Amino acid sequence: MMNFSYSTTDELAELKNSIGKDCSQNQSPTLRAKLVSVGETLSVFESVPSPWGPPPSPGEVGVRYKVPNWIAWNSFFY
Repeated sequence: MMNFSYSTTDELAELKNSIGKDCSQNQSPTLRAKLVSVGETLSVFESVPSPWGPPPSPGEVGVRYKVPNWIAWNSFFY
């Protein structure tokens, strides 16, 4: 069975270097988010306005949520 929460040391280092940067993020209500923190298995994102889409609805910007590190890494590097 695959362990999808597994991240290599290199992937964790790359993620930690991306804290504060934004990326396309499918779990965000605006489809765009900034990486806030990286833990051993989960990363925290905060939704930000998309530069390409319509203005966000009230309450969409600033939403924080967690995703597994492998998803966070894919958001930046895949």
